[in-house]
Amino acid sequence: MDVPETKQVAEKHGWTEPMVWSLALEGKEDLKRFKELNWGLRTWDLWNWNDCDKRFGDDWPGRIPAQMIAHILYYFSDQNDLVFDPMAGGGVVADTCLAFNRRCWGFDMDDRPETRPEIEPCFWDITNLKWPIKGKTKPDLIIFDPPYFKKKSNNYDPDGISGLSKEKYLTFLENFFSLAHLNAKKSTQMAFINADWRDFQNTPAKNETRINSILINDYLRILNQTGWQHTHIIQAPMSAQRFSAVVVSAMQKKRILGVTSRYVIILKQ
Repeated sequence: MDVPETKQVAEKHGWTEPMVWSLALEGKEDLKRFKELNWGLRTWDLWNWNDCDKRFGDDWPGRIPAQMIAHILYYFSDQNDLVFDPMAGGGVVADTCLAFNRRCWGFDMDDRPETRPEIEPCFWDITNLKWPIKGKTKPDLIIFDPPYFKKKSNNYDPDGISGLSKEKYLTFLENFFSLAHLNAKKSTQMAFINADWRDFQNTPAKNETRINSILINDYLRILNQTGWQHTHIIQAPMSAQRFSAVVVSAMQKKRILGVTSRYVIILKQ
């Protein structure tokens, strides 16, 4: 089934495209699913995409490529595994899990029962974190893609974590990692997705200071302190196309070094 056909079938029956793909790909191995979706499989630890596949997930601040989620599922989970997405946002993880025959528990502070009934409402209270999954069931894989510090904070809910101070943002992550460790199986893996943050706006690269940054080693330090050990660090840079030619020219004249770095950090207990 090609792309136009899936869209037509979805519109005819009032389904989403991921639902149609789930049916079209039923019983197929993961490699075949990549081929049918016209996604090339990256074999190395550099995952590059110019854009998000708009068939998966809603138009959402900080939208991530479904291709990236599919690669995480391919390398670090098996079909029918349970995937936990604590900050589901536009539903990219849920949609991709549906197409790749993974079960998904998704939670988000924005309750959308009519458009996203599969994503359960959950507000992560930074002062009193609680695990939303009830019972003894524990996930096989946690995909944690939180709002990045200060990035698009004006587009998120004011009660979200993106607008916190640097200290409170890192404290929230530390508390979440500890809670996830407590509620995971020994075999549970986590894919933590985040980006370097540097306060580079209007600041020449040589004048930047370490205090105005959150870098990958900050995340790794907190993860290790909370019982998680990384096994892979995969580079999955954000598209540089988000910068206009005028902005790029101004940055070059001022010797400003921008940020497109993003990492998928894979961890075990």
